[in-house]
Amino acid sequence: MSKNGTHKDWTYPSMVVCPVCAASHLPRKDNLANGVYACTCVNCGHFFKFRTVQNFKSSVSFTINGTQYTAGNEYNPATSLNDFMRLSRASMGTKGSCYEGGCGVCLVTVKLYDPVSQQNVEYAVNSCCLQLFACDGFEITTIEGLGNPRKGLHVIQERLVEHDGAQCGYCSPAQVMNMYGLLQKNPTVTVQQVEDEFDATICRCTGYRSILDAMKTFAVDAPQNLKGKVVDIEDLDAKLCKKTGKSCSGHCKTTGHSDHSCSNQIAKPVHIVGANGQWFKPTSLSELQAVLLQYANNNYRLVFGNTGFGLYQELGPWNFDILIDIRAVQELYTVKLGSTIVLGANLSLQNLIDIFEQKATDPSVPYASAFVQHLKITAQHGIRNMSSWAGNLMLKRAHLEFPSDIFVLLETVSAQLTIVDANGVQSTCSCAEFLNVDMKGKVIISASLPTYSGTGVQVRTYKTSSRLQASQAFINAGFNFNLDANNNFLVKSRPSIVLQGINSALTHAVQTEAFLVNKALGDPAVLQGALSTLSSELTPDTFPLWTDPSYRRSLAISLFYKFVLDVCQSKADARYASGGQGLVRTPMVGTQDYDTDQTKWPLTEPMKKITAPYLATGVVQYLDDLPLAPGELCASVVISTEGSATIDTVDASAALAVPGVVAFIQASDIPAGGVNNWRPYGIFGDFKEELLSTGTILYAGQPIGIVVADLQTTADTAAALVKVTYKNVQIPIVDIQTAIKQKSFFPNPPPPVVSGNAAAAIAASPKKISGSVGCGSQYQFHLEPQLTICTPTDVGGMKVKTTTQWIDGSLESVAQVLGLQQSDVTVEVERLGGAFGGKITQNFLVSGLCALAAYVVGRTVKMRVDIHTNMKMLGKRTPYYAEYQVGSDVTGKLTGVIITLYGDEGWGLTDVESSMFVQDWFDNAYYCPNWLFTPIPLKTNKPVNTGCRAPGSAPFIFVMESIMEHLAKSLQLDPLAVKQLNLYTSGQKDPAGMVLNYVTIGEIVTQLKADINYNQRIQAVNDFNKANRWKKRGLAVMPMRFAIMWSGSQFNSHVIIHHGDGSVSVAHGGIDVGQGINTKIIQVCAYELGIPMSKIRVKKSSSTINANSYTTGGSITTELCCIGVIESCRILKDRMAPVKAAMGGNPSWEDLVARCYQLMVNLTASYVTHQNDPFAAHYSSYSATCAEAELDVLTGQYQLRQLDMLYDCGDSMNPELDIGQVEGGFAMGLGYFLQEDLKYDPKTGEVLTAGTWDYKPPLPKDLPMNLNFKFLKKTPNPIGVLGSKAVGEPPLVTAAACLFAIKHAVEAARAETAQDTFFSLSAPATVDKVQALCLNNISSYTYGK
Repeated sequence: MSKNGTHKDWTYPSMVVCPVCAASHLPRKDNLANGVYACTCVNCGHFFKFRTVQNFKSSVSFTINGTQYTAGNEYNPATSLNDFMRLSRASMGTKGSCYEGGCGVCLVTVKLYDPVSQQNVEYAVNSCCLQLFACDGFEITTIEGLGNPRKGLHVIQERLVEHDGAQCGYCSPAQVMNMYGLLQKNPTVTVQQVEDEFDATICRCTGYRSILDAMKTFAVDAPQNLKGKVVDIEDLDAKLCKKTGKSCSGHCKTTGHSDHSCSNQIAKPVHIVGANGQWFKPTSLSELQAVLLQYANNNYRLVFGNTGFGLYQELGPWNFDILIDIRAVQELYTVKLGSTIVLGANLSLQNLIDIFEQKATDPSVPYASAFVQHLKITAQHGIRNMSSWAGNLMLKRAHLEFPSDIFVLLETVSAQLTIVDANGVQSTCSCAEFLNVDMKGKVIISASLPTYSGTGVQVRTYKTSSRLQASQAFINAGFNFNLDANNNFLVKSRPSIVLQGINSALTHAVQTEAFLVNKALGDPAVLQGALSTLSSELTPDTFPLWTDPSYRRSLAISLFYKFVLDVCQSKADARYASGGQGLVRTPMVGTQDYDTDQTKWPLTEPMKKITAPYLATGVVQYLDDLPLAPGELCASVVISTEGSATIDTVDASAALAVPGVVAFIQASDIPAGGVNNWRPYGIFGDFKEELLSTGTILYAGQPIGIVVADLQTTADTAAALVKVTYKNVQIPIVDIQTAIKQKSFFPNPPPPVVSGNAAAAIAASPKKISGSVGCGSQYQFHLEPQLTICTPTDVGGMKVKTTTQWIDGSLESVAQVLGLQQSDVTVEVERLGGAFGGKITQNFLVSGLCALAAYVVGRTVKMRVDIHTNMKMLGKRTPYYAEYQVGSDVTGKLTGVIITLYGDEGWGLTDVESSMFVQDWFDNAYYCPNWLFTPIPLKTNKPVNTGCRAPGSAPFIFVMESIMEHLAKSLQLDPLAVKQLNLYTSGQKDPAGMVLNYVTIGEIVTQLKADINYNQRIQAVNDFNKANRWKKRGLAVMPMRFAIMWSGSQFNSHVIIHHGDGSVSVAHGGIDVGQGINTKIIQVCAYELGIPMSKIRVKKSSSTINANSYTTGGSITTELCCIGVIESCRILKDRMAPVKAAMGGNPSWEDLVARCYQLMVNLTASYVTHQNDPFAAHYSSYSATCAEAELDVLTGQYQLRQLDMLYDCGDSMNPELDIGQVEGGFAMGLGYFLQEDLKYDPKTGEVLTAGTWDYKPPLPKDLPMNLNFKFLKKTPNPIGVLGSKAVGEPPLVTAAACLFAIKHAVEAARAETAQDTFFSLSAPATVDKVQALCLNNISSYTYGK
């Protein structure tokens, strides 16, 4: 060994080659005294000998729920733990969705070494990022290791069930595992800690409140209404097997090997050689150096958390020949907390949080608290637990544009990095210098951070992003100043001003740093000079995914000003001082208020979903969880990368050369009799769309071919290797304004809606306004991917299992593409892991593609569409832009409204997809005698846009509400007063001529105002705004009428009574997408038949028993299916009534059924609902919502303080489920109106935000801090189902109230500089847009004195 610690003669063993056939063999260390090994070639059988002397392993071992598994070179080194668990079926409850660490449905817990406590600690981690071979020695726990309905639920699972925290259930196992990991690490969590750590898993269904409430019951400071029973520490462990005492997996069999302790308790180096690369696991720094020395010039990558590939695909492990796992290198876990703080490179982000929390009260570490708060909003919980700070820096070094939070923190305090090369030579550098260091054959060992004496050092770091949690920064900044507070805040030495997100080169604002040396920061002139200097030296780059350069410059300047206000508080006027602080968020609280009629129970009874225990335990199977069929293959789609072009060549040779690839399929492979059109004639008529392009490319993401392979990862990899070239490439149209400018209009648009003479009414009105407003698109973000499994039948047909919301449509598409009769195709659906409109028509394409692949290869084929392909290939919510003219009297009473609405329909227009053919919603809740509504559909180079929860209704109502806000502003009147003046009353007609009866909106608004103390709330907001210059609050109330449309929908329902025991089976044409349809069906059936719910089961939907049913969507499916069940039950009761009368007395249900069977009474009944109303709407749902927001004027960041909603649900069939639907719909609306922003490449038309790293649905802290939902009581719906009203979609629209509350806060900010004029705020109201509308100017950045 050399003096620097490197084994100069130490290398990992090479492959041993058979001298006859040249087959490679990896030597293994056995207990032979002389080191000579005898071997029989596994390829040709030749016997030969070789010698090896190294002590290493050629496989890895780990346990999952107490069962040991071993994996070697039969697996690709790029295989993730999630892939392994699902392929081996070790855990099907652990889900997959984005496969890039962004959605969090893949959480498991793993015992990892914690260098802070120097113990193995259980952490929740993202199993899709954690590589299989990195799990050597790990103890892994999955949802199956906790509990199940048969053996008993774990206490966390029980609490999630009790609080109705599972809707579709796809994320539920991950939510449970996140809490399990948190409690394993800290059994005495607080409410705040729960909220901080629940940023790991996206939920599109629930709105998070129910999930958080369930988890807060474990908190030591839980509010009284959430206080759970005291939980014994042992109860937090996984369920234990009575035989073995180990984690129970529900059976006593072992997998792979006998159940014994892991062989990796003493770490050994690992070397695995496979066909696709090599995996090394050194266990010491010297071993790591030896590997680096040997492979420095190879295509290698160091691996710790493997979390960066989600952001930069080239970092994916499949792109490297050599992967070196450094997790076992103990020298990289250094923690020294002396006069210099030394942090080893293998410390995770969570380790850093733990360390700096320990130092938060240490005056020599003045940056500790700032670092803790910053790190808590860096990445998400599962990623923080498994990613290292050094890996984050390496990501920054590879991509200088990456706004690294770790870089900002370390550079702000001038941390020094220690780096060692393969020869053991150490060097040090700053983080800024590190960006230019050639790291080939080198590794970061540690970072050294300073401590400080005295009280003058002030360190702050800031981050502003599109989402408070788990989001990259627009700008992140760090400031480190040594100030003399007694000398007008004299800057005693050169300060550190670190900025990220301006451009790739900028790390320090060096000119501003130099300007401030020896200047009094408390001097207003110095402050203005610094602001001016900073402004002049900031030159923002332009990147497609970055926000506007002017915003980023303004934000960076604002953050510096915020820092100054914070550290120089005594110099600032009291109104200005709060600008130095961020928004303070308190843990979420809230109420739910509804009534029930116990005389009707189980109808109207609040209860959980009947499947809740199965969802919370991961027992429920989704389509991707089903066992593989014999010989099953996987398919992946090749999509276009240009948005307007013609295909020139397609070369699949590289894809076909990938081992495991079976076929490449193009349009020419469609069988004779089939058609290259996935839009069913029976639904779309003459509107056609190619299944696979034959040449013309209409949008980026259009399907071109299909790759079929043995594994999904193989198919996806090979699909990326298909080379497509293009000709006649044109600049695509990807936005509304360009389409209008280029007059890209569809011929034969929908007719306008005309009521009265709006133009004449407006011309005669004393008050006139005009303006425009828009709203963007939205990705449905169903966590369960689009997925179809097709199996050719033995009689020439096709069996299809798919994730569709519309069975008939998927069936028709498959039959049409293959040239089959529809009766040759069978489609089955059990449940969906979320849908939100994205699996209605868009699944037709997926099913058609999969069916074609299965037909061509003659075997079962599964097609699972990854999130990136899904977001590029399939339609999303339609964006809109409206221009309007409005007339009113001087009080605000509407006299005439003209709305011209432009809709981005994508490349094609069809009345099935487009909401522009729906002549409703645009009036919202307001009566006006004169209307002109003109829809103008636009043609763009995008996929045809499609349904997304509340399609059409959400943007139409938002436009009208924007108009009412504009009118009130122009009249300088309270917006709510103007809205109340115009609310519908019973007997008035809507613009289509429909008489509105049973109108409750006036009563609802009046009651809401009283419930929330509206006048006092308005006064409190005004008082706050007067007291604060740089923080503003806004409050808005939004009334809503939502038309519920039954016409044209039909659903097939069957009720079957089994004569043997009187139990009942129900089959209906709806699809369980998490809305609780089956629970309500059972409630209704039990109510109608007068039997216990326990006797009733709902069967899966299929094209055999539920043919000719409409799509699940539009908020109507549950109630229309309930009608079918009610009518079927009444048919049965009518048949059974004579028998019951003849039996006399009151026979038991079972005896009655048995007697009916003996008398050959038909115990099966069916009914098809087929409502045809004269107008679009059958009835209206009414609500009023009050939102209060607080805005940080300097950054544009906002938070929702309170939300109060009063909703007319009629007599809810199940208020517990319905209020959950309200909360979930509202949360999805928050994403639509505030933060979900799709961006496209202007040159190619590709979606740039196609993934979880750039597209940001809401997380828990995006929700209001005080969340109150109430149902209007004792108001049954006379024309609804059993007095009820729909709840699925209307609540989404109510989230627009939050946008208007933010808008009012912006108005208050503009009033400070006499600029309180009307402005339009389009959706989504993202942070950057909001800040820009505040019209900040650095001349206003003063101390206010």
